[in-house]
Amino acid sequence: MILINDSLKSALCEQIGHEFYNANLYLYMCAFLRNKGLDNLAKHFEGQHEEETGHGKEFVSLLTDLNADVFIPEIDEINTQFASIVGLAQLYLEREFLTTTSIGEILKLAVLDNNYVVEQKMREMIAKQQKEYEEATTFLDKATLMPEWWQVALWDSSGG
Repeated sequence: MILINDSLKSALCEQIGHEFYNANLYLYMCAFLRNKGLDNLAKHFEGQHEEETGHGKEFVSLLTDLNADVFIPEIDEINTQFASIVGLAQLYLEREFLTTTSIGEILKLAVLDNNYVVEQKMREMIAKQQKEYEEATTFLDKATLMPEWWQVALWDSSGG
């Protein structure tokens, strides 16, 4: 018995790559901020890295629960410089928006395929995105208020 069709399986595998890319991006942001001496802000992205890694593992578990073969796409290199904390914060929010959109597309595929297990899991993952949006928009709001690096240092010294 086939528990998942190929197009849905492929979309879920691509999402694994998306989640691991996010994890790597947030680890990169963590290192970038640490190199600027902004250790408290860096901790936020260290936590985000762990969350995204966990999300990737959730997609792997979903696929293996459905006895589907798993592939993990190649993860792109991350090597960017941020001219401002606002640029970093905007990228953070953009990634979370892309993640929600991508999961939403998988949800549509699951509904069309009457795959209720995947549909339910995607609804759960979308619900988690509300917290992700809150964190990313709050970070962007604070970054917008303190666009200069010396102001960010004050933000960091207050505990993030």
